[in-house]
Amino acid sequence: MTTRRRLLAAGLGGCAAGLALPTWVRAQGAAQPVRIGLITSLSGPFSSLGESMRAGLQLLIAESGGQMAGRPVELLVEDDHGKPDEGVRKARKLIEQDRVDIICGVISAAVALAIRDIVTDAGVPTFMSNASANALAREAASPLIFRPTKTSWMLGHTGARWAYDQVSQSGGMTLASDYAAGREYIGDFIQTYQTHGGEIQKQFWTPLGTADFAPLVMNIAAQQPDFVYAFFAGSDAVRFLQQMRDFRLQDKVRVLGPGALFDQEDVLPAAGDAGLGGVSTFHQTPSAPAAAGFVEAYRQLRGRYPGEASTSGYVTGQVIRAGLEAVSGNLSDTAAFKARLLDAPVDTAFGSLRFDPRNNQAIMDIYVNEVRPGEDGKPFNTVVHTYEGVRDPGPGA
Repeated sequence: MTTRRRLLAAGLGGCAAGLALPTWVRAQGAAQPVRIGLITSLSGPFSSLGESMRAGLQLLIAESGGQMAGRPVELLVEDDHGKPDEGVRKARKLIEQDRVDIICGVISAAVALAIRDIVTDAGVPTFMSNASANALAREAASPLIFRPTKTSWMLGHTGARWAYDQVSQSGGMTLASDYAAGREYIGDFIQTYQTHGGEIQKQFWTPLGTADFAPLVMNIAAQQPDFVYAFFAGSDAVRFLQQMRDFRLQDKVRVLGPGALFDQEDVLPAAGDAGLGGVSTFHQTPSAPAAAGFVEAYRQLRGRYPGEASTSGYVTGQVIRAGLEAVSGNLSDTAAFKARLLDAPVDTAFGSLRFDPRNNQAIMDIYVNEVRPGEDGKPFNTVVHTYEGVRDPGPGA
């Protein structure tokens, strides 16, 4: 079912009593609202991520008083169901019927690539909040699309550097869900690891939604690698980590991966102590100083630490706000709006972001997080190293 909200700050409901804002009503003489269309996954396999992304963006709008650059914010939310064809339909609706000023969001890389030409041809500034497909920073880069988040390469590359320098130079295995994102993360990891001189023993692929990892975990037990580099997300990540613990491999084999494997909001609460000791490379961490204010506000709002999707929604709002303020809310000056984002860093909950003028891709710090017991004794992503200013190779790579 399509979810559509025409609210001044998209609500926030009773769980944010101090931040909730009234439904937007056009007042005579009031400034024209800026219409932001959020395309995200509120049903299907990525629904929990979509809900978190929406909550993060709503929080930023509420903290901004329901306006940006003196203009009320009208947020329209559309559910893409995690499907490219549905994403295309919703993008066209937002552009042609709702006449939004800005589009943002998108969990799925497949959806992001599917709507790329639509938003570009329509001339609508678009912010890809989560989709990590390398192509959007390379052959599919668009002058109208900004991406205030990572690429797959940025995480796979830094993960390989950490594995080679800190864990092992010859004793690794890779495991991943067999779909586009998994193939990309593993490919980027292996490329960098082998370029440094490392050797990978074996690669394993599992269907998305695998319930029983026992055959794979038994293979790991038999091989006894120094580490496994794995890409699983959501419930797949939870089941994999729990079964590694159940087979008593948690303390014998280092488990590394992109941050989705140990996401603070969507994986660790369910995985429990099965996540302890895991190491990930990620652009997001709740322990980063830049995230402190957002983390506290989000915990008050939802009773838990934010993960990637919620932080991505919040950061996207911060970036949009910075661009709007630079042009005093006048989006007819698209060149000036874009120039602000390219000319100066934007302070965000990810840290300070700069956009690469070659492709509008964020240049950002990538954190090495180790899962340790937090102040409350629960698993918590703790920064142990930072790769500063990581930049995707960009067009031609």
